[in-house]
Formats: sequence, C-alpha cells, structure tokens
Amino acid sequence: MQLTLDIPDDVARSLPLPQEERQQRLQTEMACLLYSKGWLSYGQAVRVANVDYYRFGLELGDRNIPRQMTEQDVDHELAYAHRQQYISRL
Repeated sequence: MQLTLDIPDDVARSLPLPQEERQQRLQTEMACLLYSKGWLSYGQAVRVANVDYYRFGLELGDRNIPRQMTEQDVDHELAYAHRQQYISRL
C-alpha cells in the first residue's frame, strides 16, 4: 500500500520552501516526526525521507531528535564504523 498526502495548493505555495524542494523537504519532515514519536523504525524513516542512512542521521541531528537505539543497534553501528576505518586504511 502506498499513501499519498494531499496538501491544498494554497497551503503548499505558502510554505517557505522553493517549489522544487517542497516534496523532498516535506517527506523528510514527516519521516523525522514519525521517527521521533517511535512510529517508524530508523530504516522505515530513511525510506519515507527518501535519503540515505547517513543523511537521515544528519537530519535528526539538525532537529535535536535523539536516535532510538537498542544494544543490538549500537553493536551494529560500531561494527560498521570499525569496517569503515579498516577500509580507509587500505
């Protein structure tokens, strides 16, 4: 199922965003909000925002939204960071 959000034209035009950025920015705002409420996982929010994993983390940081991480998530992140360090040394 795909969900479409209808925003009246006059409301969309009143947003302080360039027209070409509106959809992306609104998707990101929606994803951040739903993630902050715990309604979406990090991966789901990344898909809603239509940005990469790293970019979404930056978006959360810009909004002072803390990451909701389990111990398993932390282990995964640390393993990824370790692999990236190893690759950068090659």
